[in-house]
Amino acid sequence: MANHKKEEVKPVLGYQRSENFYQTDHNNYQQFHPAGYAQPCPGYPANPNEAQPLHYYDYNQQPNNNYPARPLPYVSPEVSQGFSFARVMLCLMVFLILFASLMSMVAWSVFSSEWPTIKVESFVVRSFEISNGSLLKANLETKVSVKNTNHRSSIVVLYAENTLLYKYVVLDTTSSVDHLEIAKESTVMLLDAFALPNSKRSFTGDSVLNEMAKDQGRGHILFDLKIDVQVIFKSRVYEKRNKIRVYCEKIKLNFQNGSTIPTWDGSKSECING
Repeated sequence: MANHKKEEVKPVLGYQRSENFYQTDHNNYQQFHPAGYAQPCPGYPANPNEAQPLHYYDYNQQPNNNYPARPLPYVSPEVSQGFSFARVMLCLMVFLILFASLMSMVAWSVFSSEWPTIKVESFVVRSFEISNGSLLKANLETKVSVKNTNHRSSIVVLYAENTLLYKYVVLDTTSSVDHLEIAKESTVMLLDAFALPNSKRSFTGDSVLNEMAKDQGRGHILFDLKIDVQVIFKSRVYEKRNKIRVYCEKIKLNFQNGSTIPTWDGSKSECING
């Protein structure tokens, strides 16, 4: 038999031998992959417990990022301090308004005083005569009640003036009362008398007498009273002086059964402040 030499495979220049390329290092395999564990798939890390690197996707580094995040608005420290000062001033103003209102209510409840109630209680005509339409002779008497409705203060009447009117024309004026004190929730009577004619007023030939004669022919006549009072409201903590003017209007007197002396119809109404 012919002796044949085993062909020797020569490596190509620049390349390793295929045996070395496909040779597996069993020692390294046993070191990293102990027995009983399957070999991990290619492309994944060998140890599953090994910490994976963290990768952050930076949007700002992308070339197509045309919508950056809008920055927060900047607030100047001076503006913030101005808002705080305005809030403090607003709260202070509200507090002052509420405090002033409360003090006003307290002062009103302590120092307030109601004006007295004045009412005609009686109107008596003693005589009434119009002589030939040129002279009036009359005597009239009035009784007026003054009631103090205050619970905390008394009233001192310093001066009272009573004026008799007919269609806004002054017929006579009388004055009475000097330092008359009216206690809390009590009433006093003021008496006055009017006499016509008098030296204060003369109606001789006056048109007022003609109007009175016409009213007498109709059967009734109306008079008014104007009352001016100067008073002092007194309590334990204060005194207050006031002037009061009231009108007692449309006091009706009727001529009944052909009588020349009229009589009051008795209608009592509270006099109104003027």
